[in-house]
Amino acid sequence: MKTMTCLIGQPLAAGPVSPALESVMALPEAVPVGSGGRRSLRHILLGHPEDIRQTIHLLHTLHYAETVLWTPIMTIEEPLTIPPAQGEAISLLQKLV
Repeated sequence: MKTMTCLIGQPLAAGPVSPALESVMALPEAVPVGSGGRRSLRHILLGHPEDIRQTIHLLHTLHYAETVLWTPIMTIEEPLTIPPAQGEAISLLQKLV
């Protein structure tokens, strides 16, 4: 898989790396959906567009997901329904930024 670098903007933080962050940094790079019988995981970011953009770039910096794999940031005008597939579960994290 060819790696593309698309980092824009300023670094989000500087300083020592915590053990928890080191474990995230060790995650494999993004794999296209449907390759090798792997399961897919849907990531959904809801919030201010700039916060979403910074999070996408942070995940790229951590080698978790390429920025080009995300959809364009869209404004939501109506209530959003995300239907689960059979057997899917959900976990939510709300973080103040």
